[in-house]
Amino acid sequence: MTQWTQLGPRERELLAVLRRADDPLTARDLLDAVEGRGDDVAYTTVKRTVDRLVEKGFVDRESERYRGGTRHRYRFDVEAARERLVPEFADEIRTVLGEPAIERLARTVRTERDGDEADATTQQ
Repeated sequence: MTQWTQLGPRERELLAVLRRADDPLTARDLLDAVEGRGDDVAYTTVKRTVDRLVEKGFVDRESERYRGGTRHRYRFDVEAARERLVPEFADEIRTVLGEPAIERLARTVRTERDGDEADATTQQ
């Protein structure tokens, strides 16, 4: 089983928020983003979840001085995660579903990517 499939729904949600962010986010920023999507969650849950993602190596944490104390900002290193997870994910699919599943996945990704590129060209 890959590390990705071992992530819970809340962890995946926070990674998605961090991936879309232009700058590192605080736990409060993450909470606001999750609540903005209509999810009722406690600050401590968000903080504990993002710290768990740091422990798992998916998120980088920076410390900064804030109001006489310290707070953390979090960043998802997408490229590092891709390098680590894509081969694991492909191996898992290959093991469970066989080589034809890998080929089908590659075709699907190419088709979606080509469709996105065509949409972008049309919109310009």
